[in-house]
Amino acid sequence: MSLIRGKLNRKTCQSRARRMMNSKDKGNIGEAVFMAEMIKQGCIVSKPFGDNARYDFIVDVGGKLLKFQVKYCNSINENQGIVCPCASSTNHTTNKHYSTYENDVDYMAFYIAPYDKLAIVSLKEIGNKKSIVLRNEKPLNGQTEGIKYIDDYSISHFLCVETLHDKPKEEFQG
Repeated sequence: MSLIRGKLNRKTCQSRARRMMNSKDKGNIGEAVFMAEMIKQGCIVSKPFGDNARYDFIVDVGGKLLKFQVKYCNSINENQGIVCPCASSTNHTTNKHYSTYENDVDYMAFYIAPYDKLAIVSLKEIGNKKSIVLRNEKPLNGQTEGIKYIDDYSISHFLCVETLHDKPKEEFQG
């Protein structure tokens, strides 16, 4: 943002808001949401210097250091599922190459932009898939097998698994 004599230059902010967000903007939003939410839960969050690491954050959860890759997700498929990318891609003019995060991170954190929600999925569950689909609502056709719901991958559920609790934090308070 530009400052003119200590005041915010509104013209610059308005023109930036009008333009389409690029992938770097989206990634920054996803990372900012992830970091804020983990800190709210009392976790210590560290970010590697530079952008050459295969992970975005290291999070200290009760003395255990876990590596996270964060992705911004806003692509909705024909069945109203959110497509979450689980691989990085490089495009060398003629062919696109995908590289999964298998053996590089412990968890993927997906910022689900249309619902303003965060989902944390273990790489053990993702394996070498290029993407997974998460849903906010039940499918209209009644399908239940293979459906993954955003709320089943909340921060509370993640913390229960990593701290060996049986119930999410909010259930302890009630």
